[in-house]
Formats: sequence, C-alpha cells, structure tokens
Amino acid sequence: MWAARADEGYVLGGLTKQCLDTLRGVPMLVESNDPRVRDRLLPETYDGAENEEQWREHATPELERLFMSRLQIVRKDLAAVRQIPDTDTWVLLLPDNHVNAWLASLNAARLSLYALNDLAPKHFERGGDVGCTQKQLEALWRIQFLAEIQCVLLGDIDDLESVEDEDDEEGDADAPMFDGPIPPVG
Repeated sequence: MWAARADEGYVLGGLTKQCLDTLRGVPMLVESNDPRVRDRLLPETYDGAENEEQWREHATPELERLFMSRLQIVRKDLAAVRQIPDTDTWVLLLPDNHVNAWLASLNAARLSLYALNDLAPKHFERGGDVGCTQKQLEALWRIQFLAEIQCVLLGDIDDLESVEDEDDEEGDADAPMFDGPIPPVG
C-alpha cells in the first residue's frame, strides 16, 4: 500500500484484495452484536449498578448513533473505491472532512478484531505471534494494516508524498508502504 496527500484528502493506493476486504469489513466489525465486541466498544463506566444502568440508558443509544453516522461516511467512501486498470490493486480517496469518521471507525474495528479473535496484549509483543492460530495471525495483520491507515490520517508518517509530486518514474517509490507479512487467508 502507498499513501499520498491530495488537495481534498488522502489517497490510499496499491490496495490488494485483502486490504480492500479488510476495509470493507470495518462497518460489519463495528456493528457486530457479539457480546465481546459490545463490551469492548461500550465498556462499563461506573462501579455502582444504578449509575451504570442510568449511563447505559442515556448514553449508549447516543454512542450507537454516533458509531452509525460515522459508518455511513465510511461506507460512502468505500463505495467510491476504484480498481487501477490492468492491475489487481485499488485506490481510495479519504476526504479531509471524513478523517475523524475514519479514525473512529478504524479504531473501533481494531478493538472488535481484538475481541473477536481472543487476542491479548502479549500477542502484540515481539514474538507474540508464536502459538497464534491462523485466524489470530490474520487478525493481527488486519489490526496492523488498519493502524497504518490511522497513522497516515494522523500525520504520523513524515515522508507522505503529495499526489502532485511526480518526479520519480515510479510515482510512489518514496511513499510510505505497508509491507507487513500478509498471512494466507483460509
């Protein structure tokens, strides 16, 4: 994957089918009704049962509406993804005014992947993938991929190219790349 800055937002290119499938899965992950996901996205906030119940009654519906409104924006952007002619890669524009919705949705999707795949902090340490199932390895890759996009959107990548920079022959030779190992998908 490469990323570049355009006047209207961020361009993500060189997206493989697995990258695209991961992005298209973001809304489904956030909308999951699995109790592990719900507990991770809407954790308990109060020690006392009465205060917690009141919080859940008043705050949870609003938080869920906020999640859904962000996902509408994400879905709209994903509907505009385009395949690069004569390749097996895609390009996606994330407009500047959609960045906050993407950041929140990507974060919620990462939390969902963590919960759904029974991951633990140890899995994110050096050598933490030893003993992981194939499903956990895939989840770790997807979490890392989504984090890479968050880094782009947060400006944590110093050498982000501008789309107008076309000096080198390959066009994206110096653009940040996601080059983590991609586990085979069963």
